[in-house]
Amino acid sequence: MDQASLPQRSAPTGPDADGESVRQERSTAQNYAIIALLVLLVEITGLTYTMVTPVLSNIAAAYRSPDISWIITAVTLVGAIAFAVCGKLGDIYGKKKVALACTAVFAVGTALCATAPVLPLMIAGRALQGFGLAVLSLTYGLVRDVLPKRLIPIALGFIGTGMGASTIIGPFISGILLGTFSFRGVFWFQLCYAVVVGLLVWRLIPESGLRAKVGVDWTGAALLGLGALAFLAGVGMAKKAGWVSVPTLGGIIAGVLLIAGWVAYERRAADPLVHIGLLTRRRVGLPMIANACVQFALVGNSMLVPMFVMSSPEGGFGFGSSALEVAGFVAASGVSGMIAGPVSGLVSRRFGPRAGMAFGASALTIGATLIAFVHDTTGIVLLSQLIFGLGIGAASASLPNVIMHAVPADVQGVSGGMLNLVGSFGSSLGSQVLVVLLLLPGATYLGTEVHYAESGFVLAFLATAVCGAIALISALSTGPLRSQHEL
Repeated sequence: MDQASLPQRSAPTGPDADGESVRQERSTAQNYAIIALLVLLVEITGLTYTMVTPVLSNIAAAYRSPDISWIITAVTLVGAIAFAVCGKLGDIYGKKKVALACTAVFAVGTALCATAPVLPLMIAGRALQGFGLAVLSLTYGLVRDVLPKRLIPIALGFIGTGMGASTIIGPFISGILLGTFSFRGVFWFQLCYAVVVGLLVWRLIPESGLRAKVGVDWTGAALLGLGALAFLAGVGMAKKAGWVSVPTLGGIIAGVLLIAGWVAYERRAADPLVHIGLLTRRRVGLPMIANACVQFALVGNSMLVPMFVMSSPEGGFGFGSSALEVAGFVAASGVSGMIAGPVSGLVSRRFGPRAGMAFGASALTIGATLIAFVHDTTGIVLLSQLIFGLGIGAASASLPNVIMHAVPADVQGVSGGMLNLVGSFGSSLGSQVLVVLLLLPGATYLGTEVHYAESGFVLAFLATAVCGAIALISALSTGPLRSQHEL
């Protein structure tokens, strides 16, 4: 290929008179090549989840541990803090540089996961993989800074479609790899993917020319991260020690105190991680609660469904599905979720964004309730996933729109970041609470495989349905959203 046909790296050119990045002149082919590479880079975020959840049962069996909640919690907890902090670091030092640094940390964590001889090292590797989640916000910034304005909506659309496609493609890749290798093949694939895409981005994607003189709220990040860690560790201890034990109550109380200290600090911080004042407004706070519940349900469904359908029928339920067969169940919710996004947009345009959020929360609740009570045939489970996927897709598409209509234009970016942060903590809490419920009736081993009780799955699926109901109540209670962003 002719070197001139490739997008070239360029030195930062600084902002123009309007405060925007000066964009280098490129051909249409070069700009679309940049878009393609950025889509591939963002897939790191999606594949972190979609390739791992189908093999959770295999990881549990390999390490002889039914408690695999931290395999998910470690990613979402670190990712939430990294998302907020690395976004500001990108504004200061360059979005491409920080995105590549996050990709490198992700690669190190992936290598650790692929070789970890014990579960704690696997969890440590997953924590490092959490830095990959920050790539999403940094990539959005690169799209805004380096592409022509006319191509920005197209690029964002491709990124959204790519994230949706990963929910379908990721499980199939995992199924193929697991059939040939062990679950470690999934992490070796992720490592190779991150290295190859990272090198291509380093060589061919230009850096943003914008730099911002902003502070990084390290103290706030530390207080929030430690508080969330202590709280979630306390919740996790309930699986073994019980809810009224010293380790459980100690962790939860310590977490609450640290988070309370974080709230007090954020109110007076010069560059706060989160604008607490916005959260106290009903039209902002309630959608944030709804997003936390939606993400709680999403991570729960992505964990529970593969584990349920892979359960051996010898235990009285489940289908004994292979990892490749699991991909079909996961793909059902992924396909319906991709369809639901545009549908939610039409509903929101006709009836307002609250209607789209309410529709999504309703479908989510129905799908989770259905699989909780009726799950004896593959057809019913597939139907529940189609309905659940509609709910997740519609709610996820409408929530950012709700926030945009709830706040003035000058704080929409901050509010969007808060929406992602709260959603990540909802995912972290979900992975802990749902495994506590799953293990409440106990777990046994059928050969080398971990077998959970059917009643545990029922409790966990019902918890996701309750979250959907809370999201629906939040949507209905948000109040009218004014088109002029008047608060």
